[in-house]
Amino acid sequence: MTGIFRGATLSGMTELAPELARLSPRERLDLIESLWESLDEYDVPVTDAQRAELDRRMAASMQDGAESVPWDQLRGELRQRR
Repeated sequence: MTGIFRGATLSGMTELAPELARLSPRERLDLIESLWESLDEYDVPVTDAQRAELDRRMAASMQDGAESVPWDQLRGELRQRR
């Protein structure tokens, strides 16, 4: 990733827009991934309905563990496709 993001602050985000638009789609996706992975689980607000759905899916995956793929394995497979 280029150095255009070094020292960027939220107040300067609008100034970054033209530079972000010059990034390739792959670079923008990499940036999105880096930003997403930098968040803590408590940084992402979820509604009660979303929490209930997440809990339901977690319970289902625990019961059906044989069909599950660990996130690290899936991420590795997806990165190999690039």
